[in-house]
Amino acid sequence: MNDAHLPFRTIPQKLPCLLILAMFWHLFSDPQTSEADDSVNAKKLIVGVDANYCIDMQNERADWKWNGIQNELFTGMAKQGITDFRVRLWTRDTGAHGKEYATEVVKRALHAGLNPYLVIFLSDDWADLMKQPVPVAWKELDFDERAVAIQSYSREIVSHFRRQGLQNHLYEIGNEIDYGICGEYPGKSSKKDAESLSKRLWPRAAKLILASQAGVKESDPDAKFMLHISHWWDVDFCVAFFRFMIDQGVQLDYAGLSYFPSSNIGGSLQMDQFATTVTALSESIHRPIIIPETAYPCTRDFKGQFSRWKYEVLGYPLSPEGQQQWLTDFLAMCNDHPHIHSVYYWSPEWYGEGMWKGFALFDPQGDSRPAWLAFRDGLSKQSSPKDFLYLELVENRLTKVPLAQAQQSVQPVLKKLLDDMGGVNVQYIQKLDDIELLVDGYQVELRGSLMNNLHLKLIDRDASSALAVHPNLSKEDLQRYFHDIDPISQRLAIIVRSDSNESGQSLASKLREIGFEVNIHPKPDDLPLKFGMLK
Repeated sequence: MNDAHLPFRTIPQKLPCLLILAMFWHLFSDPQTSEADDSVNAKKLIVGVDANYCIDMQNERADWKWNGIQNELFTGMAKQGITDFRVRLWTRDTGAHGKEYATEVVKRALHAGLNPYLVIFLSDDWADLMKQPVPVAWKELDFDERAVAIQSYSREIVSHFRRQGLQNHLYEIGNEIDYGICGEYPGKSSKKDAESLSKRLWPRAAKLILASQAGVKESDPDAKFMLHISHWWDVDFCVAFFRFMIDQGVQLDYAGLSYFPSSNIGGSLQMDQFATTVTALSESIHRPIIIPETAYPCTRDFKGQFSRWKYEVLGYPLSPEGQQQWLTDFLAMCNDHPHIHSVYYWSPEWYGEGMWKGFALFDPQGDSRPAWLAFRDGLSKQSSPKDFLYLELVENRLTKVPLAQAQQSVQPVLKKLLDDMGGVNVQYIQKLDDIELLVDGYQVELRGSLMNNLHLKLIDRDASSALAVHPNLSKEDLQRYFHDIDPISQRLAIIVRSDSNESGQSLASKLREIGFEVNIHPKPDDLPLKFGMLK
């Protein structure tokens, strides 16, 4: 044996004992532990897109431009910092998102240096929170036969894509499968709470998922799996779903959550609320979290299926700049969050005058919007975004919005009313309008709590805590007014009503000069401010 393979044979006798111990520890310590520690310390958010309309759009002569320069879509996205791609796969062979279509998507993604993964929908059309249709080819099969067909399909389709060059071992089984998968879905009158679903529907869904996973692993023994649901607003539902699947023996390597805050489902507007949900979920099931779908609009001017998804997150106006700021902050938050593995922006390529007009990252002419910069800016930040302090500027008077105080005040009021009325019923809803709750010059409109929202309306514009904003307002005046605010950990979101736009911009400039980060949020209407409720 060569001495090179005997590291201790050539150690000088006078080598310090501590150094010998250190070398011994290095040689015989568990290398897997060291690698795991390194991977945790070097954690970097994976950022991808779901841009599956690309081929149909290109067949209709669409093109995509960044800063006025046309670029092949996949290559252009890679240049913006995108590394991964979510591939929509339906069970059909031909047509949109079928085997042939998805194969072309995978090839283009790989050619651009992206890392695609498959979403095995187990449907031949759209399947999501609102529907989970069984493919036409499997409609006449009984449940057990369907499971066999699913396993066979999953084995063959994964084998096909591995032969086409797919390298990623991640597979998402189903899409938004909160209420079922592949024909297993509650009837119109069925309850959709976790307890009801766990009695009949989730056990059947688990069997179909297990069949798919078995087929996938026959073709890719190294497969890792994500299950993806939509209940980002309800952590208890999320925990119940994923724990149930784990208990059924389903392989769950990642838990997937959609996140569309402007839908205001469950009152989940604020980013920190979502971060809290992710933390609670991950720590409950001991799995990292993937965000397979997210987006934020840049305008109110869109119609169609998503026309109600126009609830603005305060601090992020529905404008191109607001979209950019939201995405930058969201990616920074996810990058800093210890439990978030990856994020995929949904349909950035789908521009035009259609239903996704507001969420696309290209304007209706195919020119890039500023939000593309977020994919680099968000990941360059070393920490989560600063907390917002909300202020409202009305008729040149600046008022601090008492959000935390209002959130704390409303909980006991609602709890008492709930106890008095015996639950949420007609009398409960009527009483919400009768209760007057004032907090530091703001009226709390309790009806918003039905949507898990906190509605605050300024009714005392001349409160003693308000600051008069005028051209001669000095930096010293501002420093006194904000003496209790830490600009290192906090930033200001100034909601500017229509009569104070000019004053708002001037005020923001002065505040930035004294070290504050400021987001201006124009709000021309007189509607209450809308926040999420604490749960």
